[in-house]
Amino acid sequence: MSLPVTITDAGYATFYAPVAVKVAAGVTACAVTIDGNWATLTAIEGGVIPANTGVVLAGAEKAYDFAITTAAAFEGENALRGTVAATNVTENAYVLANDAEGVGFYAAAMTNGAWLNNSHKAYLPKAQGMNAASYSFRFPGTTGIGEVKGEGGNVKAIYDLTGRKVETIAA
Repeated sequence: MSLPVTITDAGYATFYAPVAVKVAAGVTACAVTIDGNWATLTAIEGGVIPANTGVVLAGAEKAYDFAITTAAAFEGENALRGTVAATNVTENAYVLANDAEGVGFYAAAMTNGAWLNNSHKAYLPKAQGMNAASYSFRFPGTTGIGEVKGEGGNVKAIYDLTGRKVETIAA
């Protein structure tokens, strides 16, 4: 048996299941922790997503099949939660989206005190102190851009690692 998973053209998707699954070839499953205004993605080792563990999936745009398997519970840090069935969630949260600022976690739009989380999708609950409008992705070991040099000294535009246009680079 397997569960179907689709990664969009943005190259990312969230996933959550009540059973452990093997990660399909070409896909990386990541736990998420919050560090300031960043959602730090850390790859889950072993090629298995444990049951009841929300993850961000990174891979090519494609439909994948994740084979159901058995595994121990996830022991690392992970801020993601999820739902098995489409569920109206009443807590404030961030959801994965490809918005004007690029791919990241953005505040879920509440309608009548709830928002809809689709089946087998993960979300980032809004914890105390989480007040950012969005959380961009950062991978462990990524420290940022230190210097930008344009050809002929003429820089027309600067973009950060998530593809957002920026005016200056903070030292």
